[in-house]
Amino acid sequence: MAAPIEFVCIASHDSRSDPAITLEQKAWAFCGAGGSDGHQWTRIDPTAVETLRSRPGNGNGNGNGVHLTADKSAERSLTGRPAR
Repeated sequence: MAAPIEFVCIASHDSRSDPAITLEQKAWAFCGAGGSDGHQWTRIDPTAVETLRSRPGNGNGNGNGVHLTADKSAERSLTGRPAR
């Protein structure tokens, strides 16, 4: 089984490609729109990527069993910018 996804992008990007998986704050993150930048990450309960891909809206964190939690982390993203 693959490592669970801990962040989803809730930004309103135009759908650019297939969903994307990347690292954010040392954890896997999922962008259903496949955006390459301009992400707005929100932490979720660790969830299998297959669950996110099979949901309406491509896993944008809006319901269907994914529980959002506040991100109170002071960590920085891997890009060196403050985490969003």
